[in-house]
Amino acid sequence: MMYHRYPLRSLIWDYCRASAGFLITAVPIVIGDPGSFFFVALSILAALFFSYGLRTLRLHLTAYEIRPDGIVSHGLLKRFHAWDALSKVHLRYYSTTRDKNRRDLKRGWLELKITSPSGTLRIDSEVSGFDRILDAVAAAAEKRRIEVDETTQENIKAFRGAVAATTPGAGGG
Repeated sequence: MMYHRYPLRSLIWDYCRASAGFLITAVPIVIGDPGSFFFVALSILAALFFSYGLRTLRLHLTAYEIRPDGIVSHGLLKRFHAWDALSKVHLRYYSTTRDKNRRDLKRGWLELKITSPSGTLRIDSEVSGFDRILDAVAAAAEKRRIEVDETTQENIKAFRGAVAATTPGAGGG
């Protein structure tokens, strides 16, 4: 069995942001007398940073397992998505630059969203083995003849091209 996880290096900055944000907003509440308006504003911000930290912890504890009959997400909640029950597959690219048409994984990330009766599963390209997960989902979607939108098709093609270009011995010739 092979498990695919979010590596700590991809989550460390999320942990830092959540911790720093929580401390910056919670410390004035605890040691000062911020007044009712600032107390409410700082409390809301502290709660947001705290929930962001919990979300990061949830991602850190989640592992994905590809099986012949489906994909399982192990973590706080264990969910099984059977290949023969998939109903929708979407692959979206999110850019961190202004040039949104250029799919460069160093300047953005992909989010794979699969839907089945078990619910919706979202996995982003930071997960180790994302290419294997994407290949398994794409094969299952093709086998089930699930219609995927044009954007998803383009993103799969662009991702596979990027992976082939970075794989030793692939590409050139």
